[in-house]
Amino acid sequence: MKIVLNRKYNLSVGSHTLRRLMAANNLQSAIRRKRRKSIRQIGLEKLTADNILKRDFFAPLPGRKYVTDITYIPIRNSMVYFSVILDLFNGEIVSHKISRSADAALSTDVVSNLALKRDLEGAVLHSDQGVHYTNKAYQSLLKEKGIIASMSRKGNCWDNAMAENFFSHYKCECIRLCKKSLYSFESVVEVTEEYLNFYNKERYQSRLKNMSPIDYRLQNFKN
Repeated sequence: MKIVLNRKYNLSVGSHTLRRLMAANNLQSAIRRKRRKSIRQIGLEKLTADNILKRDFFAPLPGRKYVTDITYIPIRNSMVYFSVILDLFNGEIVSHKISRSADAALSTDVVSNLALKRDLEGAVLHSDQGVHYTNKAYQSLLKEKGIIASMSRKGNCWDNAMAENFFSHYKCECIRLCKKSLYSFESVVEVTEEYLNFYNKERYQSRLKNMSPIDYRLQNFKN
């Protein structure tokens, strides 16, 4: 506003005077909200790992090979972030987090939650080289749980194709179909939780002998 007054009307007005005059005339200035610092802006040390998985997406046993990734869902003027861990044995989503913020907890919480349910010692967890996975907090957590870190080559999405494939199904079968009703964070959480329940329990897959991920695991490992 000060610049407009100065350039258009050759008027020089102090900030305090301008605020007082605007308040007296019930005028408000549009102020951009401060962006929350994302993990990318913090300037953390980047810790990478070798590509141990090497596109070998076959796992003979549950809980030995996992992939993880993060996607986002736009809603009105904001984003919802969705993080998952997928077991390569049967494609089951074994841990997930839905958040309003793209902070470090998106990657660490899914690991911590999975560790409460499964023994992760010696398991491989593959990710891309995104900042959520190359930060010290995430890498330290993997070491603490005895997890072997594996990372895609830089800029190569095919190295994490199974996670990408799941998100493709999720967006096609869930988000696009429900797009008109996704107006809030809570609405995204609701449809996502419903889809995960469907995907793990009822979505039959030819590669799993026409069984759902959970049915396939139970059929092969009843104990």
